[in-house]
Amino acid sequence: MLNHNNQEEYRDPINYDLEFGGETDKYDFFLQLAKKHPGHVLELACGTGLTTLYLAERGIRITGVDIVEPMLAYARIKAKELPVDFIEADARIFESNQRYSMIYLTGNAFQAFLSDEDQTALLRTIYKHLEPDGIFAFEMRNPDGTDLSDEEEESWGTFTDMDGATVKVSGTQTYDASKQLMHWVTFRDWGHRQTTSRIVCRFTDVQTLKQLLDKQGFILEHQYANWDQTSFQPSSPMVISVCKKV
Repeated sequence: MLNHNNQEEYRDPINYDLEFGGETDKYDFFLQLAKKHPGHVLELACGTGLTTLYLAERGIRITGVDIVEPMLAYARIKAKELPVDFIEADARIFESNQRYSMIYLTGNAFQAFLSDEDQTALLRTIYKHLEPDGIFAFEMRNPDGTDLSDEEEESWGTFTDMDGATVKVSGTQTYDASKQLMHWVTFRDWGHRQTTSRIVCRFTDVQTLKQLLDKQGFILEHQYANWDQTSFQPSSPMVISVCKKV
């Protein structure tokens, strides 16, 4: 799943939060889903706990799991006295005696599982740790709604870092259709310095995803195009899936 290159995006957790935080519509989606399925919730690939802590602050009993220790270390600092556990583990082989009413991934984390074997191992872990009729939810980019063509460096936007500086973000993308793998290279320009990081994500088409979920014992209950629960269409850029353990 997370090879060396795939961890490069997660070396600077404070600025990661500043660049990618604040997605309250997404956090609210998982909060409302958790409230509908009361119990203990598990977030896999939780990173710095952006979503985990949002739910914990609102009374959800929750545990976060991630493989990248610096991200978890920052999550624990932010958690302060909140009753939330953060565990360093690989989601493919995570083991716990706890069973959860809901398990979810977000940030397109499902796409970090780069092979059939990785995806199967992830889903088996989730199935094993869900309570009967437990809910599994996650989102991913829809390949039929995404431009997968190779692109030279282009601007992707800006963010304000921990020191108040404006950071310019740009990048390239190269798609390996034979393996369904997108290779992104991201450049962040502070003016006085520049960083480069690489990440690889797998694009799974919706029909293949449905077959995979069915094979691993999940019923696909809903698919949405965005966090306000608009119905998914074949050309939607994103697909949010909510599944139940059979």
